[in-house]
Amino acid sequence: MSENSRGYMLRGALLNNPVLFQCVGLCSIIAGTATLKDSLFIAVLLAADLIITCVIASALLKKIPRYVRIAIYLMIGIAVIYPVLHYIEEKTLIEITLGMRIIIPLIAVNSVTAVHCETFAVKNSVKSAFLDALAAAVGTGAVAVICGIIREVIGKGTVGGYELNMKFTMSTMSMPFGCLVLLGFLAAFIKAGVRFSQRNPGSRSEEDGPDRPEEISLDIGSDDEPEAVEMIIADYDDIDNILSSTDEFLKSLTGYPGDVNGGDGE
Repeated sequence: MSENSRGYMLRGALLNNPVLFQCVGLCSIIAGTATLKDSLFIAVLLAADLIITCVIASALLKKIPRYVRIAIYLMIGIAVIYPVLHYIEEKTLIEITLGMRIIIPLIAVNSVTAVHCETFAVKNSVKSAFLDALAAAVGTGAVAVICGIIREVIGKGTVGGYELNMKFTMSTMSMPFGCLVLLGFLAAFIKAGVRFSQRNPGSRSEEDGPDRPEEISLDIGSDDEPEAVEMIIADYDDIDNILSSTDEFLKSLTGYPGDVNGGDGE
């Protein structure tokens, strides 16, 4: 992987983490990361759905109206997730809890996939869409696993189901409230680390500039992919339009006069 690709991956996974800094995909993380086992399910299925859907969107869906694309993302998510879920249940010894049987299908409609498909994949090349989806999947999966480990250890005194014989646990960490608090601390920790690195670059010389955090945060893509810069700087302001397109799709199916944003519709 080239220096530019590594810098782009670092920015997408860490400095512009979908969960911590874009605040998308929160429901899956909060509801499905009470244990390490559940977190791994969430991370793998989110990654598969995100990468496959973004690549298909970039390759085949650019000329399709937006409100139709939103429905197609849902169908792709179902086509990806349900066979995996069926395989796990039928072909392995892994037991899926009742809670995860409810949460996992909801990954098919997760906001991380919709946002990255609409703001980046359908506007750029397949290679760029793949890198963007991979970075977002790594960032989202890392947050899910970290939350799963910490919440299980502190909330239940176990890790991966194995007892740690802890004398003190906090059951609130197994609840949604505990995950929200943990996400806030993770976001603050990363922000503080980035600011510290920018103010204290250390003994690196100017020749080592591309490896410095502040240059990584600005150098999103290579010279051959100038469109990658648009993803972070401008395109994420387009989320309201995505919701409006979803509203159009729902009204076309049901005749519902409302608005997904809470308004009265047009």
